[in-house]
Amino acid sequence: LQPTLTPHSTSSLSIHLQNICIMPFLKEDVLLCNQNLLDSIASGNYEAYKRLCADDLTCFGPESNLMLVQGLAFHKYYFDLASHTKGPVVVNNITMSNPHFRWIGADSSAAIVSYTRVDQALVDGKPITKTMPETRIWEERDGKLVHVHFHKS
Repeated sequence: LQPTLTPHSTSSLSIHLQNICIMPFLKEDVLLCNQNLLDSIASGNYEAYKRLCADDLTCFGPESNLMLVQGLAFHKYYFDLASHTKGPVVVNNITMSNPHFRWIGADSSAAIVSYTRVDQALVDGKPITKTMPETRIWEERDGKLVHVHFHKS
């Protein structure tokens, strides 16, 4: 299936096909890709996560004890772990609160999205909400928008 561009209107020109973001990009495209990434995490969909991320993704986060991690293998472990864990059903929802957006680079080929990440879950019938600051960097590579780095604390 070959994607085609639609005429420009108030909506974006980019196409979101199977969790792949194709250029040209608008701010709304980056925010949508970021939310798609968060949705893939919430649903445990590693294939969608992988399609949105660069193979050389880097991060600092609590799971790595704030040490630099490079590549997807570290993240795949957590997706695999969830599929092998027996226990109560957890319903997840992850959203961005108050996202701040900035284009970077001389040609605006990358963007930074900073926000408060809000994780909501229903565990044993009880709602649980956690928040944390999170920053993600997206970059245009070969005509696609890919997630290249994040930092959460």
